[in-house]
Amino acid sequence: MAHVGKGGLGFFLAAPSTAVVAAFALVPMGLSAYLSLTSWSGLGGAEWVGLDNYRRLLEDARFARYLRQTLTYTLFAVPLGVVFPLLVALAIDNLKGFWAGLFRVLFYLPLVTGVVATALLVQALVGLFPQNPFARPESVLPALAVFSVWQGMGSAILLYLAGLSRLPRELYEAAAVDGAGPWASFRYVTLPGLLPVTSLVLVLSTIASLQVFEAVLFLTRGGPGDASTTVALYIYTTAFRYFRMGEATAMAWVVAAGLLLLVMLQRRLERRLADAEA
Repeated sequence: MAHVGKGGLGFFLAAPSTAVVAAFALVPMGLSAYLSLTSWSGLGGAEWVGLDNYRRLLEDARFARYLRQTLTYTLFAVPLGVVFPLLVALAIDNLKGFWAGLFRVLFYLPLVTGVVATALLVQALVGLFPQNPFARPESVLPALAVFSVWQGMGSAILLYLAGLSRLPRELYEAAAVDGAGPWASFRYVTLPGLLPVTSLVLVLSTIASLQVFEAVLFLTRGGPGDASTTVALYIYTTAFRYFRMGEATAMAWVVAAGLLLLVMLQRRLERRLADAEA
């Protein structure tokens, strides 16, 4: 080891983790890219079809409709998933001792319990009311968004609480000396200080919303009719109900590419907002 330079030592130390990433991430990605160019039922050999699967997607009216429904769901879920956990975190941050710990556990509990258990609980609860929002086409997507945000907001709350704990108290004291009220302190101290955390929550919420699957599968099965069928559910049914693996993989790559572009656009807009604040 004494004769290994810094660059060689770094490569030596990084080699095991690089091999793991290559084995469990890069290799499957390469195989899925290949499968998206084939016609394969999941059994037997795969027939090379080139870009036919992608051309077929351009003519698939159902894929376009389910993509619109996924984006509609995202427009509900992302703002809720960013703003509501922030409000809860601000409320918890003002609590002390036992109550602060209690509410942290209560809001994190649905995430630990899992989607299946919470979905069964919600189904039982909405069954007690005459109007089931999951059974009406005009309300099913907003209802799914509210459920998903409630079920998964525990991690966002913890991220916001960690960000709030790092904000210097001196800034709030200086703002109070200058005559700033609660809203002014929030606007000029809390929000700028939480911008990195908010950016992370926004990206994670967007990714989760565009990939929503379990909540739809266990709460609505894509119904009523196909009013809540999302792209992820369509990919699942195409692959494992109709056994068109090549087409399903092509859909997944299209969604992944769109998601990457959307996240890049978000990050660019956030950098511009940060520069404007500065």
